[in-house]
Amino acid sequence: MSDFYYLHVSPWSEKACWAMDLAKFDYQKLNFTPMITTPFVRLKSLNFTKKVTVPMLINDDQTITGSYDIAQYVEKKQTNKNNAPNIFPPELKTHIDEWEELSDQFLQAGRALVCIRMKNHNGAKIMSLPPAIPSSIRPLMLPVASLGLYYLKAKYGFDWNKYEQYVETMRSILRKVQSTLADKGDYLLGQFTYADIAMAVTLQMVKPIGSPYIPLDKDTENCWETPELKDEFKDLIEWRDRIYAKHRKAN
Repeated sequence: MSDFYYLHVSPWSEKACWAMDLAKFDYQKLNFTPMITTPFVRLKSLNFTKKVTVPMLINDDQTITGSYDIAQYVEKKQTNKNNAPNIFPPELKTHIDEWEELSDQFLQAGRALVCIRMKNHNGAKIMSLPPAIPSSIRPLMLPVASLGLYYLKAKYGFDWNKYEQYVETMRSILRKVQSTLADKGDYLLGQFTYADIAMAVTLQMVKPIGSPYIPLDKDTENCWETPELKDEFKDLIEWRDRIYAKHRKAN
């Protein structure tokens, strides 16, 4: 069985999980906590020089990082292709690459917004602490949670003062999804592919999908929601929900 290091709330992790589940790939989830578990994962992956990022899959002494590389890896590893959808048809691969790039741009902007909101939301910061910390002392750990946000800022290089710019980046990408679906129907490339997964998960940063797929507490959910976009793109949220209902196994 392969080890899969992931963040429960991360859309990048969700993309990889979705692809692995469709491929019926055998893996165990291991929760990653930035700063705290980073040294262990660095040792496990034998990565002593580069940034440690998740999602990360360790299989047969191979380490694969990033949702897109993991998804393509498990697609090739499928042992029973007759019972699993082909989410990377070769004739559509170039277009899937383009949608994955847009997905990544969107999620980077969305991650910045989540951190900007959490900076001033003590409830969400408390909920971001590792589950092992007793509830009675969690409020005392707020400085640690705040430090975690600054750690993410240093790691990913976003700007606390560019909230509106990040919203506009997300809006422009969602408009492209809207126009494409208006032409193609319910699938971005005319059939269900990884492109639909890549863009469906982005809506997590507009309006979280919640249970039974990605359960969130209310404080965290408030920081993940983008009020400026959720009404404007209600049709895409409904599209995301249909894609999940049809193609995603509930956790």
